[in-house]
Amino acid sequence: MRVNEYNSLDEFKAQYIGVWDPSENHWLGLDFSYDGAEYRLNTGSMYETKKTILPDGREAIFGLYRKNTDSGPGPDYSLLEEFATLDEVLNSKCINGINFKQIIMDDSTELLGQD
Repeated sequence: MRVNEYNSLDEFKAQYIGVWDPSENHWLGLDFSYDGAEYRLNTGSMYETKKTILPDGREAIFGLYRKNTDSGPGPDYSLLEEFATLDEVLNSKCINGINFKQIIMDDSTELLGQD
């Protein structure tokens, strides 16, 4: 049974390109589950106030995070990787060695929330 709400990659991409405006369906972040774990795609850093500069000198615009399973002190999510473009996010393999564009379109990927 398909639980994923996205019908196309273009539908997903349209929500994370442009200016944040929920009334226009543009979001800052997406919480989702895949293969038994929870993740977050975030525009900008979740925990750092300074912008991240990637090794190639570009500014990180997106970050992929995995939700921590322990309830101890510390942040709720751990950074997996940061990216300068949405295309880099889509081609990333930081989750289980699988391209993110496959994960975000997988039938079993569940969208948990957007903000």
